[in-house]
Amino acid sequence: MRIEEVSLGVRIPILLKEKLDHFCEEHGLKMSHVVKTALMDKLREFKEELEDVRMAKERLRDGDFFSQEEYDRYLKKRLRKK
Repeated sequence: MRIEEVSLGVRIPILLKEKLDHFCEEHGLKMSHVVKTALMDKLREFKEELEDVRMAKERLRDGDFFSQEEYDRYLKKRLRKK
């Protein structure tokens, strides 16, 4: 099954583009692969950060706090995702 793709036009600083070009050339990678992978990773990170903030706000509002054991379980779960 072929995944449909679209072209994305963005403006980035020249130095960042040069770093990307150099990185791709040095490692034999296609630019589209590096950009897609970086975007997916960063979007996952943003989602996790927003969930952390949401959970922290909810806990502060409710006055309910993590025990050390709960926090350790949470960290293990989160680190497995990476």
